[in-house]
Amino acid sequence: MTDSGCLICDKHSDDTFEIYRNEFLVINHFMPKPKEDDNYLGYYMIESRRHFKGVYDATEEEAAAFGEAIRMLSKAMKRALGCEHVYVFVLGDGIPHLHFHVVAKYHGAPREFWGPRVDEWPQAPRGGVEQVKRINEAVMQALT
Repeated sequence: MTDSGCLICDKHSDDTFEIYRNEFLVINHFMPKPKEDDNYLGYYMIESRRHFKGVYDATEEEAAAFGEAIRMLSKAMKRALGCEHVYVFVLGDGIPHLHFHVVAKYHGAPREFWGPRVDEWPQAPRGGVEQVKRINEAVMQALT
């Protein structure tokens, strides 16, 4: 379902930072500041294509697709980015699309920046559009 005016539906119409899509979901690199070079590198979103808020609303097929996407993306990130760990968070309920945050934790990240604060680590790899496109290529290669 596509809904003009829906933040996620609108985002799915632009594949600039997308690395994977199937009938149930889209995976893209999170770019909160696309015009700046301060985006955390290795921060992916897996978002439902259909409108629904939580895992509790997923069909069996959607749940299986999300589980497989999380597994394959996490493995690809470890291979391509050389990160120490990959976090998976489900936080939001304000947007009518189930979305998982899949985020690399890089070697050397201090304990105070583990978990949901991992992207606040000042020394973490950061970049802009070109850097994201490069790591997306590496992650996409690792997916295959």
